[in-house]
This record gives sequence, C-alpha cells and structure tokens, in this order.
Amino acid sequence: MFVEDDNRSFHERDVLFRQDPGTQHDGGWQSLLVKLQNQFDPVSMEIRLDASDQERIPRYAFDYGNGGWESRLGGVFSRHLGPRLGRRD
Repeated sequence: MFVEDDNRSFHERDVLFRQDPGTQHDGGWQSLLVKLQNQFDPVSMEIRLDASDQERIPRYAFDYGNGGWESRLGGVFSRHLGPRLGRRD
C-alpha cells in the first residue's frame, strides 16, 4: 500500500502509532496494530499489506463491535482501501 507524502499521510501514520507497541501480546487487535507499525517504512511512508493483513483489517474494524477500532483503522486505511477497508462482501 502506498501512502502519499502529504499532511494526510502524516495523520494516518500518527493514528497508526497511537497503539503502544508494548501491547503486542495483549490480544488480536493490539497484535495487528503493532504488526502494521513494524511494516511501516518511515522513508517511503509505505506499508506493505499481506493477504492476512487485508483480511484482518476489515474484520477487526467491523466484526467485533466498535470499541474505537473501526475509527482507528478507518483513520489509517480508508483513503486507500475505501470506506469498507477493502471488504468485498
């Protein structure tokens, strides 16, 4: 996934990095956010999403109730994946 270098990109990056990396082992949501942080390239402002990421992002955003996850993932990915965060069904 390419993140263009503009103010929106910096906001998306900031939203992604709100998750404390120390929470990686606290649950699936935390694990996903920290994994995505680790995949972020600060030079290119790029995150490479694998098939698992592409499945997990909309699932965590929409399938478990809204505990703020939907808005957090939407804040990072909706500009690139659309309002359904890549979900096709």
